[in-house]
Amino acid sequence: MVALLLLFLTLPVAVFTKDPKCPDGFLHFKRTPTAKNNHTKDWCVKVFSYSNTGNRDYARSVCIANHAMLTIPENRAEYEAIGEFVRKNNYSAPHAIDGELSSRCKARYLHKWFDTNTVEGECNIKKNLFMFDDINTDPSYILTKFGNRVPSGGGEMSVAESSPKLIFLYGCMVLTQTHLHGNEKALSFANLEWCGGKAHSKNSVGPESLVDSVVCGRHPE
Repeated sequence: MVALLLLFLTLPVAVFTKDPKCPDGFLHFKRTPTAKNNHTKDWCVKVFSYSNTGNRDYARSVCIANHAMLTIPENRAEYEAIGEFVRKNNYSAPHAIDGELSSRCKARYLHKWFDTNTVEGECNIKKNLFMFDDINTDPSYILTKFGNRVPSGGGEMSVAESSPKLIFLYGCMVLTQTHLHGNEKALSFANLEWCGGKAHSKNSVGPESLVDSVVCGRHPE
């Protein structure tokens, strides 16, 4: 009896774990967990098509409504999978993604009238130029995919004769070139757009961005 009990105690015990599953319609990406992506092994991504997601608060709201957050592709494979998804669904670029110029850095650039050579220290692309909602995605890859000097895009305009000029800077990251595939694969596919979205009316004064889809990410169920 004692021998049988000892034999039972030495038998290996199988441990069953549930495979991670993404919600319907979400792409499932396997990742290498690191300190830069909050040790994330599995991540779910979906592109949602809604008008005026160039407005950063609305883009965020779309993701929140789907129990997700703004996200970005962590590597080339994820970018290509997202591109295939948007081509299949006929979504037009650009697509809102995570990443926004920090307010402190934006203020510095505006004070220097867009001279990117005069701003040093934390406000460069390798340090703290951008702020991200998503702590589960390493932004290192996407930050190498800008085709232009960053930040880029902005200007000044008169709002009224008696008022100071409006100076503005494009500060919200978008994903571009998702229509390319095969031998046309893009080398640069990150850009910046105005964070305020479309003009509220035909008579509105100021910049606008025409973005009608957003990339959202979340943990598996």
